[in-house]
Amino acid sequence: MDNYTILNDLVSVKSQPSRIMAMGVGGAGGNAIEHMWEMQIEGVNLAACNTDQDDLDKLHIAEENRILLGGDGLGAGNNSERGAECAVASLDKVRDLLTARGTEMLFLAAGMGAGTGTGATPVIAELAHEMEILTVAIVTTPPSNEGPHRTAQANAGIEKLRKYVDAIIVLSNDAINQLYGHLPAATGFGRANDVVAFAAKGIAEIITHRNNLVNVDFSDVCTVMRGSGSAIMGVATETGEDRADKVIDSIITSPLFGNVSISGARNVLINISVSSSEGLTLNEAHRVRDRVQHHAKTEDENGNERLTNIIWGMSIKPNLAEDEMEVVVVATGFSNENLAKPIIIKNNEEQDIVKAPVQQPQEERGVVGKPEPQPERAPMPKYRPAPAPITRPSRNFAEFAECKRVPAYIAHGISLTVAAKAHQVAGVEKEQQSESHDMPALF
Repeated sequence: MDNYTILNDLVSVKSQPSRIMAMGVGGAGGNAIEHMWEMQIEGVNLAACNTDQDDLDKLHIAEENRILLGGDGLGAGNNSERGAECAVASLDKVRDLLTARGTEMLFLAAGMGAGTGTGATPVIAELAHEMEILTVAIVTTPPSNEGPHRTAQANAGIEKLRKYVDAIIVLSNDAINQLYGHLPAATGFGRANDVVAFAAKGIAEIITHRNNLVNVDFSDVCTVMRGSGSAIMGVATETGEDRADKVIDSIITSPLFGNVSISGARNVLINISVSSSEGLTLNEAHRVRDRVQHHAKTEDENGNERLTNIIWGMSIKPNLAEDEMEVVVVATGFSNENLAKPIIIKNNEEQDIVKAPVQQPQEERGVVGKPEPQPERAPMPKYRPAPAPITRPSRNFAEFAECKRVPAYIAHGISLTVAAKAHQVAGVEKEQQSESHDMPALF
């Protein structure tokens, strides 16, 4: 067997002909694709585009799936316009790759705020739109502490991207830090890549997974994702008797979900995974769908319920523990007012737990220059300070015993004075004056 055949065998797993492609754009997008490569996702072509040649060379995906945008390979210098120019210059290479792989669904992973991801991703999305490829963008926003310039550049890039993608999932780096900020830096970065990778992996495996008991095909995904605009995606794993309720509540209340309600979503895609065919009852599957419908349905002006269209599937994943249930939820078809609603979750005791809504940008609300009045916050409850902890004495008992044997006036160096006294003898009052005598100083 020659080297060419061996190379083809190695590459075929990662660059197989498939209707689904996940493409990372820029450094952050490339990191997510590398993470997906390590996860060995089946049935998905992995590709990367970057203006930095060094970043491309670090990836383990097939070399023919790596595209250098522009000519010099020195990066975009945090300039989104430069990133867009490089993408336009190399657009034919991207077109050829999408055509050669027979791509019908494209996931674009990118970090917004820098140069390549912010500038090049909308250009590639526009090409995919022209090729009538179902395109889903999964992007991250920069941390707020990186300053207003990066935030403004990221927001501008996201708005350009919205015009050409069928669905967009925006993940906040602040929310990722809220979840994983306590971890070591390397581990935290890995978890951030997990978030982007699992978003693409979760949707792709619904279509490509071979062990599906209730199948969700490509047309079902198109129904949910095509032209849907803003999308919300979450994945969670739970165990126990009430895992069907807990797993949906875990997804919806996650900071990565954006702390927004799915109320009013036109379509919801659900995939339930367990370790074996005996690991899920029909009642649990019904409970998952019922829980999602509980959060997604709305009422019209007459008080009539408007139910959400739910498409669901069930698959077997032997790598899950025996008692684990993994659920992927993709909700699409929101209006701005629905996205601004607070989450209301009912726990097992049916008590309402309300989270504050995420404020939408003023431009999206149709109000410019007039900040919306903020509701008054309830006063914070006053708590008594915690009592000081009882600790071990700093002295031992022998020291206390020694202190008790020493008179107090000696221990404190007190000087004593004898004062004049009046005496009564046999009824005759006799006053005797005595001179005051100062005691000699003891110390």
